[in-house]
Amino acid sequence: MATTLTKTPMAYPAEFLKLVDEFIHLANRLAEDVDDGEVSAAILFAAGRYNAFNFVSHNGTEQDKKDAVDFYVSEYRKALVSNMEGAVGPVVRPHD
Repeated sequence: MATTLTKTPMAYPAEFLKLVDEFIHLANRLAEDVDDGEVSAAILFAAGRYNAFNFVSHNGTEQDKKDAVDFYVSEYRKALVSNMEGAVGPVVRPHD
């Protein structure tokens, strides 16, 4: 017997979503003057840089580095896929 999985929106704390919205608003402001692909790449690079800083700041060791990279890559993949699937709400195209 096959079972059907029903996707339900994920629940995130309001404070977390407010932080996310602040980054999105900043990205949208930057994209007014710069290509949005460049803004997207900058966000990704900045996330990597900040997460590397976070890892080092919390005494991450060389032995822990691979696990940390695997964790961050896995979390990014989950975030990207869940947003593409509308887990928090629809991702909409910009108005022309």
